[in-house]
Amino acid sequence: KYRRMASETFHERQRWQFCGIHACNNLLQQAAFTKADFDSIAKTLAPDSFINPHKSFLGTGNYDVNVLTIAMQQKGHEVRWFDRRKDPSCINLDQILGFIINTKSSWVVFSTRHWVALRKLDGKWLNFDSKKKTPEEFKEGEKGLLDYLRQILTGDAQVFIVAEKAKAELIYQKKTEIIESSEKKNEDIDSTCMAVDEEASKSRANETQSMQDITDMMSKLSN
Repeated sequence: KYRRMASETFHERQRWQFCGIHACNNLLQQAAFTKADFDSIAKTLAPDSFINPHKSFLGTGNYDVNVLTIAMQQKGHEVRWFDRRKDPSCINLDQILGFIINTKSSWVVFSTRHWVALRKLDGKWLNFDSKKKTPEEFKEGEKGLLDYLRQILTGDAQVFIVAEKAKAELIYQKKTEIIESSEKKNEDIDSTCMAVDEEASKSRANETQSMQDITDMMSKLSN
């Protein structure tokens, strides 16, 4: 199912319940967020709450999806919840950055939720689980990824698609639809340009005719 990757790939390891931070950083492949950043977002979401509902009251993390969503938006990405009634094959994997997955996990003496990131690097889909020493590659590539998503969606996992804001509306569009849409836009642009050129030609012709009329009139007056 998995193949371990080389250690040079950016991969934050688990600390306390900061898996939400690790998942976002691993997805972006850089240390983009800190505990202070996520705490600030949680505070913004519930400024008047004595106990903030978006994170652990113990200060150990356990941030909810609202915090992760705003964090990724700050970096120019949209987070979209995936409807488990759909098959993951409907997602255009070429238009997304990756996935953030929320699963059930045991921590110390009680159950909690755990965030992991899935992302494609160097043509390989990887599972960035901060509880693992290194990212793990899906051996069967896209097929392995889709099979994994189908499997976890039969349980209580939640899947979130992450894409650049400019591509967020394309995540369910197939390649052929995007190409056809692009070609249609180009055709519309060409048609508009032709119409503008035609209007410009008519305008130049009218200006030429007006100048000729003025010249003729001046000639008659001088005679």
